[in-house]
Amino acid sequence: MSVQIVTNAKGEKTGVLVPYKEWDALNKEREELKHKLQEAELMLRYKNAFTDAKLFEQGKLETHPIAELLDEL
Repeated sequence: MSVQIVTNAKGEKTGVLVPYKEWDALNKEREELKHKLQEAELMLRYKNAFTDAKLFEQGKLETHPIAELLDEL
């Protein structure tokens, strides 16, 4: 990666220059990782929902009336 560091007159780092092709590749990779994270979070929610359903069927999970849940909103 051919990154250039920009400094001010005091030698303090103030910025970074990244070639556009590399910047574009980094952004695409970031988007792919973001999408994978969203998929993983969704899968975890599904797993938790199925676990809760199984516990409910086994009588190990207490349920609450919908009115009670709506009152909390």
